[in-house]
Amino acid sequence: MLNRISDTFSLNHQDLVEAGVLDSFIDVDSRFHIDPYLLSSIEIPELSDCYEKIQDHFRKIITILDASQKKEDRCWREAVRLLCFHEIPQLGLGYSKSGKSSSAIGENIANKLTETAKEIINAGIKDPVIFELIGLFEEGIGADRISDMTASLILRNLLHFTDRLTRQFSISSKIIKFEKIDYLMPKNPKNGRSIILIPKDILSPLPTAYSWDDIDLVCSHNQQLRDRVNQIIGNTWKDATNRKKISKRELKSILLNEPEVFQDLINCYKKKLVKRYDFDNDPVGESIWFDLAIQYTKEFPFKSPVDGIVNNENIFYIVKAICHKYSELIESNGLFKMLYNDEGNLRHERFAQLLFYGIADSYCEANNLDLTRECDGGRGPVDFKVSTGYYSRVLVEIKYSTNTHLVNGFTSQLPIYNKAERTQYSIYLIIKTSDSDNSLEKVRKLKNDAETKNQRVPEIIVIDGRFQKPASIKTKK
Repeated sequence: MLNRISDTFSLNHQDLVEAGVLDSFIDVDSRFHIDPYLLSSIEIPELSDCYEKIQDHFRKIITILDASQKKEDRCWREAVRLLCFHEIPQLGLGYSKSGKSSSAIGENIANKLTETAKEIINAGIKDPVIFELIGLFEEGIGADRISDMTASLILRNLLHFTDRLTRQFSISSKIIKFEKIDYLMPKNPKNGRSIILIPKDILSPLPTAYSWDDIDLVCSHNQQLRDRVNQIIGNTWKDATNRKKISKRELKSILLNEPEVFQDLINCYKKKLVKRYDFDNDPVGESIWFDLAIQYTKEFPFKSPVDGIVNNENIFYIVKAICHKYSELIESNGLFKMLYNDEGNLRHERFAQLLFYGIADSYCEANNLDLTRECDGGRGPVDFKVSTGYYSRVLVEIKYSTNTHLVNGFTSQLPIYNKAERTQYSIYLIIKTSDSDNSLEKVRKLKNDAETKNQRVPEIIVIDGRFQKPASIKTKK
């Protein structure tokens, strides 16, 4: 059963929201990241010194590397040590299922970062903010690692914040010791592990360093340099930091060879307005799917097509009926609107998957079925597995029709998962999100060809998820 932190500890969801806490899910990963830039203007007392603390850490690394005479000397090794960071599994941004911490930035990546940082320093750039931007041009570094790195540096602050709210809400807790100080932490009743509460105001689905509006590139008076760089990477920093237009390696080469361009990137970054994520409207759909699932399953209850005990013979019909119910909610009950944000842009496929998860979880609970998300049978994760007992299993894979891997999902993914999970049944749930039928027709042809050869193939269910105009304003033919 899906549970948020508020559900787990019998708290009021709105109380946590008003206290500034991300009311995250215990068993669902989150795509929010801790954005170091948001810490520069945070008003939460326990986090007021965080940004300066981060800057001090990287100033120290820059000073040490500036003094390094050669690779692997004492200063170099110390810089590598200071650039190693570990993932913190207790963070409420999604929980480590194993409960074990793994290196967010291990020694190999730390060595690469040290090499890059030394090159930047040798180019005359010694601003600690380069480490906030390094994910833009360093392979292997993304928003998740920057988030883990930031969390490690401000861990004591997060523990102070968690301790205060644990006491304020009288949350079932346990004491943990960090740097010789005891902190009261929420205790997960399922596994006894501690949970760190995260302030919403430091989170973003896409950190500031990865989001550039239309800020001009090379805001200097060097027109010759501007023209040369523009030919390579475009006219704005949005062009330069868009991976589809220029690779990290190419951008890194330009920045290292043109320090003036690098300094311009830093200046533009520092001038960007602090924009916090709108959790109320949730434009990327990271949390709103849960409330929608509760609302729709209450308004439109599910009637099982099977009476009596669920077994290997009838489980497929129940899961298939749940998928058709999801289709009905989207096509006939207005849920299609929520696949799009307020600007009319299609939300990420992940949103549709989570929405199915929330809706199917309620229906599965009512029918005593176990729903597992992203189960891994040894050949990679499938979106969902519905089961009862050991042998009664059905796999469900969900993709948009515009997904470039739609055909591959049919030809390789589900058959492999069927074999790995030792199940007879699978359903390929395709949400049609464009007028084009090319990929859909390819999938249907593959299914027909396989069936003529008596091969076991997934059931295909297509849902029309295209945005529908109200009947009264549809264009007349």
